[in-house]
Order: sequence, then structure tokens, then C-alpha cells
Amino acid sequence: MKLYSRIKTRPEDFVVEEVPLLEPKEEGKYYLVKLKKRDVSTLEALRVLSRLEKISLKKIGFAGLKDRYAITTQYLTIPEDYPVEKACYRIVKNRWVKTESLDFDREAGFCIEPVGRVNRPLTLGDLKGNRFTIVIRNFEKNLREKFYRNYEVVKRYGFPNYFGEQRFGSVKSRDDFVLRYLLRGDFDGALRSYFFGKSQIDFWGDWRRLYKTLSPALEEYEKDLIRGLMRGLTAEKAFRILPKNVRLMFNFAFQSFLWNEVLREYVEAKYPFVRVPFINNWKLSYYLEVYDIDYLKELRIPYTGREFKVEDKVLKRAMERVFKRYRIKEEWFDKEVGGMVVMTDGLRRAAVFPEGFKILEKSKRHMKLTFTLPPGSYATVLLRFLLKG
Repeated sequence: MKLYSRIKTRPEDFVVEEVPLLEPKEEGKYYLVKLKKRDVSTLEALRVLSRLEKISLKKIGFAGLKDRYAITTQYLTIPEDYPVEKACYRIVKNRWVKTESLDFDREAGFCIEPVGRVNRPLTLGDLKGNRFTIVIRNFEKNLREKFYRNYEVVKRYGFPNYFGEQRFGSVKSRDDFVLRYLLRGDFDGALRSYFFGKSQIDFWGDWRRLYKTLSPALEEYEKDLIRGLMRGLTAEKAFRILPKNVRLMFNFAFQSFLWNEVLREYVEAKYPFVRVPFINNWKLSYYLEVYDIDYLKELRIPYTGREFKVEDKVLKRAMERVFKRYRIKEEWFDKEVGGMVVMTDGLRRAAVFPEGFKILEKSKRHMKLTFTLPPGSYATVLLRFLLKG
């Protein structure tokens, strides 16, 4: 049985609460705003807020993207130039409207509430962590046995800090990354991949037909992009119509995939492991035992190794194998393409330990549990191991 048939049968089964880093004060240049949402992505909520309240989207600060099919609470910063009041937003007759309240037990939408002021805007990663409260359903006996056995591994050794599926929303087809087209200078291929993945479209290039076919499901900036193509813009100039945070997602997706592959190679080279199915027929490998846990706890894996040199010989070989397999060229590192710098270096923890892990409820058919993870770590990655077949 697939993971989401157990943990996301309804939004209220997956509750995420951001643990904020900034403390609200009485004075400051920015409002600190609590955003609670159900069955809405963070970016969609921000776009709606920007449009209906006339707040520049670029001025809204946030620490991370939260799951769509869930009930989530996170924090925003909005400059004091834009007065903010408590309000809710939901869809009525296919249009977003402002309302006084929202029933989070059954209605999709979001609410905002100012909680104080701060002196600086939030940026990505600006949080202490995320607290998860999750209901696992279809929790039959054989699954419970696996769960407890795997949890003993997690208590002792943590779990590999892979990027979760939320990171790969822009990947329409297996291994079909928009960034790979961009790095080759193929902006037409990048746009085709963005809209259709590897699907064969016989009317690609007929922009009016494309607009008519897709427009009911498109964001406004996507409509603007196709309108640009209709006006005769080149694929590269049309691509730049996409908001920068959307364009950057293409870079994040590809680099996250490569980083996951490096960690998987590293785990398989060093430890007893088990492979677990992931999205797009990819695999994640989880260690079952670790003989150098103090070292693993401190290990940080770079994205490219250009700025952060690798001394660990096993890790170095893993990176070399992955970069060779996917034909990664050093000339791509820190390259400017499509109005953004891509393939930049950075460090990410190889392993992570959940904190405050507690079982809140359990029966023969379900279990409710809670735990906290540090910024950038994914509950779904932990659950894939705990519930592995």
C-alpha cells in the first residue's frame, strides 16, 4: 500500500506547526503574521494574499514551504507599510474571497493573524523546526511490527536526511528536470518540460491553441508566459516571465535529486541498508546499523563540492559516481542561466534525529504520533522508513 493511502487520507491527518525563530515584539518595521491553512499550498496562499490585499509578493517573507494536503501553521513577515488585520480567505464559485472565519475541519482556505512586530523579514530556513502531528491509518498488525522495529533504528541512529517529494513538484516525468534543458541552453525544451514533462504534444508551437487548452488550469503568470509567446517573444524571454521563486524551484529540484543520489550511494557503500520506493520509481536507501554514529551525526554533504571540499574518501567517490552518471559538468557550477545563478554549493546534514517523538493514540487500525524535525527535514522521509514494506 502506498504511503499517502496511510498518512494523508484527509488533510487533518497531517498537521504541521512551524516552531518560529523570531520572537514577536510590540515594535518593529515588520508585522509577524501567523498563517494557518488547509488544503492550500504556501505559494498559492501568498499569491492570493498579495492580490486581494495589494501587498507586493516580493515583500512577504516566509521561512519555508508547507504541505498542501494538510493543516499547517507558519509565520510570515509583512512590512509595516501594508496594514494587516486578522482575516480568512476561501474559494466561492471558483474565486478567492475574503471572509471572517474558516472551518478548518472541512473547508479549504487560509487565515492570517498578526501576532506582533519584528525588526527584520523572515528568509528561507528562518525557523527552529517543524512540529508534526500525524495519523497513520490502515495500521494492521504486520505494519505495527515493522513500525516498532524500524523506530528502534531511528532512536539509535536517526535517519538519512533525504529531500522529500515536496521538493520535486516541478518534475512532471521521471528524470525530466527543467534545469537540465536550461543548462544546455534549450529554453524551448525547458518550457515544454515545465508544461508537459515528456508527454508528446502535437500542437506545441501553436501558442493560441496551447493557451486555449491550458488556460483554465493556469496561474496568471503562466498565462502571461504563453501570451508572451503569442506576441513573438523568444522561449528564453518568455521563460523569464516566470517569478524568480518559481524558476529557482527548477534548480532546487535538480540539485536536491543529485544530493539524494549522493547520500544513497554513501549509505549503500558504508552500512547495512534497505531500499525503499520513492516517487518517479526512484529509490531511497536507509541504513539499518551505523558503526560510526558520532561521525555521521556531524557529517555535512555539499551540493557540488566546489566551495566545500570533500575529505571523506567514500563520500568523494559517491559524488564522482553520481556526477558521472548524470553527466554533470563543472562549468555548470555557479552558472547564470534564465536570470538566476544555478548549481551553487552548500552543506546539508547527512542524518537527522526527530525530537519529542510520542505516540498520542493507537488502536488496531490507526496510530497518532507527534515529533519535531529541524528546518529542511521531511516527515515523509522518516515515515517512508518507519512504514516500509
